[in-house]
Amino acid sequence: MSPGRWVRIGGRVLLVAAAIYTLLAVRAWVAGRQELADGRQAERRGDLDAAVAHYRRAVRWYLPAAPHVVEGIEALARLARQAERANDTERALLAWRSLRGAILSTRSLYTPHEAWVDLADERIAALMASQPPPPIDAGRSADERHTEYLAQLRAARERPTPGWALLAVGGFALFVGAVATLLVRGLDAEDRFVRPVAARCALAALAGLFAFLLGLWLA
Repeated sequence: MSPGRWVRIGGRVLLVAAAIYTLLAVRAWVAGRQELADGRQAERRGDLDAAVAHYRRAVRWYLPAAPHVVEGIEALARLARQAERANDTERALLAWRSLRGAILSTRSLYTPHEAWVDLADERIAALMASQPPPPIDAGRSADERHTEYLAQLRAARERPTPGWALLAVGGFALFVGAVATLLVRGLDAEDRFVRPVAARCALAALAGLFAFLLGLWLA
């Protein structure tokens, strides 16, 4: 195979990868901004529980450096603090737990905005400790319960499940390999598709993409 053909194949692989990333990024950006707008609208009409739900979904549409993620986190923290000032412990816990869960759902090899999770853990533990203790903790002080709740929250920050993470990595590798094979063996000298090879590569690429997305979702 001539060097020029390798260059064309490499360019096509990069173009496909860039197109897929762009589509996913645009989807996350649009959906995240919409959830943020829906949260603000719900907040204006006084439906704070719905606002929390929308802000949580805005954060879950994670995209590095996307403004809607930070704005969603800040909105959840603001609602949580407002509820604390109003002595509405139930709603404060809902908002802090939503903030914590939304951020942890976006973690991969690292946890973005981890300082916010630290704060949420602290506030959740404090609010739980301020409530009447369950029978099993009846003889323990609020400080003791706060310390235990905080330790439990921090211990519960599980890393992504290795099996699902491996599925995501394997799915991505299968997808890239299928696209590369399609470009190398699925085209003849005149860049026309060789149908049997192209069909197998297309099926493998779809399977890889499905495995990648499933692994990300469940990891």
